Amino acid sequence: MATYSTNVSASWGGTPFAEVYDLSFAYGSGLPKGWDSEWSDDLGSVTLSCFGVANITLAEYGKRRQLVIGGGGASLTCMAVLESLAVQYGLNDVTRFTVTFKILDQ
Repeated sequence: MATYSTNVSASWGGTPFAEVYDLSFAYGSGLPKGWDSEWSDDLGSVTLSCFGVANITLAEYGKRRQLVIGGGGASLTCMAVLESLAVQYGLNDVTRFTVTFKILDQ
């Protein structure tokens, strides 16, 4: 049976994102390829779109904080670094924010 994407919430460093309307994450892309290859610490990424990013500005770029995601049938709690912040303004519309995080090893 399908899982409805309702009541999705996300916060970074304790600061919540307002009205998350799109969220995707991939965790686990950093596994070693073999005994003779180098370890990759790329653990995955998170992209979320919302209508408000209270107190999260470009000054937070590159900072490491705890990311907590819940609701919609999935959850994730991990350390993450702010990789990008995109803002989309629309004439006679709302402002939309898209935030991308890189998942870090604890």
